[in-house]
Amino acid sequence: MIFSSFSYFQIRQTKKVSMFPVGLCTKFGISSPIVKNGKFSGFYDGWIAGRRFPVDMAGFAVSVEFLLQRPNATMPYRAGFEEDGFLKSLAPFDPREVELLADNCTKILAWHTQTKKNEPSAPLDMKLYGSTNLVELKKQIV
Repeated sequence: MIFSSFSYFQIRQTKKVSMFPVGLCTKFGISSPIVKNGKFSGFYDGWIAGRRFPVDMAGFAVSVEFLLQRPNATMPYRAGFEEDGFLKSLAPFDPREVELLADNCTKILAWHTQTKKNEPSAPLDMKLYGSTNLVELKKQIV
C-alpha cells in the first residue's frame, strides 16, 4: 500500500467513520464510495458479494473516540469479509453517515501496489455512473 501524505491530514479530522477511494484494486481498478450531487449514494467495488460495506481495508478510517463508544466492535476473521464485519460491528452506524474524504472522493490517496502488471480495469458504465465521482477517479487510473 502507498498512501499520499495528504491522506493523513484528512484522516485526522474523522469524527466517526471516513472513507476515500483506493486505486489499483479489484477488476474495476478502484474501490470507492459513490458520490452523486455531493452525497453518498453507494459503493463501487469489483467484489460486492452481499457485503453491506464493500470497501477496501485501506479505504476507511475510524476515529478512536467513536471506536471506544462501540465496546462490541470486533474484527472477525472471514476471508474477504473483514472490512464488512468490522464496519457492521460499529452499529448503530449507517453507510449514509460516512464522512467523504479526498475532495468528496474525487482523488485517489491510497494505492494498492504489487510487483505484477495489472490488467486494464473494467470500463465505467457511463449510463449508471456518468454523474458521479467515479468519472473523475477513472481518469486517474492508467
